[in-house]
Amino acid sequence: MEEKGRILIVDDEEDILQSFQIILEEEGYYVETTDDPREALERLKEKSFDLVMSDMRMPNMTGEEFLVELRKFNKVTSFIVMTAYGTIENAVRCMKEGAFHYISKPIDFNDPGVWKLIQEAVEKSQILQENIKLKIELESLRSDKNPIITKSPLMLQTIEYIKRVAPLDLTVLIYGESGVGKELVAKAIHKLSTRSNKPFIPINCANISPDIMEAEFFGYKKGAFTGATEDRKGIIERANGGTLFLDEIGELPLDIQGKLLRFLQEKEIRRIGDDRAIYVDVRVIAATNKDLQKLVAEGKFREDLFYRIEGLKIHIPPLRERKEDIPVLVKNFIDKFNEKYGSNIKGITSKAMEILLNYDWPGNIRQLENVVNKACVLASDSEYINENHIDPSIKFSVKQEFPLDYSQAKKIHMDRFMKTYLKVLLTMTEGNITQAAKLANIERQSLQKLLKKYNVNPSEFRKIS
Repeated sequence: MEEKGRILIVDDEEDILQSFQIILEEEGYYVETTDDPREALERLKEKSFDLVMSDMRMPNMTGEEFLVELRKFNKVTSFIVMTAYGTIENAVRCMKEGAFHYISKPIDFNDPGVWKLIQEAVEKSQILQENIKLKIELESLRSDKNPIITKSPLMLQTIEYIKRVAPLDLTVLIYGESGVGKELVAKAIHKLSTRSNKPFIPINCANISPDIMEAEFFGYKKGAFTGATEDRKGIIERANGGTLFLDEIGELPLDIQGKLLRFLQEKEIRRIGDDRAIYVDVRVIAATNKDLQKLVAEGKFREDLFYRIEGLKIHIPPLRERKEDIPVLVKNFIDKFNEKYGSNIKGITSKAMEILLNYDWPGNIRQLENVVNKACVLASDSEYINENHIDPSIKFSVKQEFPLDYSQAKKIHMDRFMKTYLKVLLTMTEGNITQAAKLANIERQSLQKLLKKYNVNPSEFRKIS
């Protein structure tokens, strides 16, 4: 049986210590006992407990005095006072000192309310302890120069590569699904580059109307067209000296692709209505969630532009392949929305976190942030986000993740495993198929067939020396 929690019982009656220990251990709790509050304080300094159940009246120290001493160095372990008739007033006073609740003696363990109280006290302490752990992890992961919060081996390897390419001042192409944090990666490259004190200008190519795209990119002169009442710089010129981030570059129309290519080759632009060329020094970072090589084959993306921008490539794995990042990301988002809404949510329950960990996140980090945002709004009057605050579509989809048909469920599970496995191999070998085949202990041709079958592109994982 999985351990439900760690409980320390403090009482001067030996039969109570023994009987409570047996009952609680049968329910799956780890239990220690002592008849001396002073010894209990020493144990609590050395070991971690989720709950202290203490008698109110003891020879060496009252339960209230014990609680006051405990709270001087430990504010996370829950405390339940066991009180006999006539000392309820003292128990209530203990709650003002930070006790979770009190239970009247003799304790009836046949009462579901008693077990509910113990469970809630243990869970509260576990959430607080996990919250402290996540806070420490989050602080260690946060950095002014690196906005990427991760503990995933895949992402940590990607960050090391980012540190290598950032100072090179070359064009970078970032691959990844929608919502994985491509703009954060672009910002990290900018902050680690020699251009960090110059502008970082992000633009989503999919959000600009084709009718105004040329004006947005290259600017225009006064009188160039109806409505052009003054000279206006385009985004390329505004990024002069800094970094231009072109998200969803695969959405650019072919005519703009040609003009962008000329800029990348010549470092010059012309505003609409101006025959004078302007020199602009800009580093371009592009990103896409599409297969640009496929778009090239379909005639939707210029081959010469593709080869111009794909020199340095970075692949960002989806959130479902780095679920170890979910707890620290959730903590980060809770902090963010606490500040935004003026709330004081301390953490998330284990059941709610389990729901988030079991979901596949097709919208990746952006979707996770939106779900936590909604949960924070719903939990604004609560201490913790619980399963009732999680978007129902997330909860229900977890249960319906696989079809009931065994063959179909097995195929879906194997497909996901194989894609993740192949990407790990290619990440470790920087896209080298021969080395990846050796690691996998299979023939190179067999690996190539698997890569084709599961639509994994080795070129996305190739790095520079």
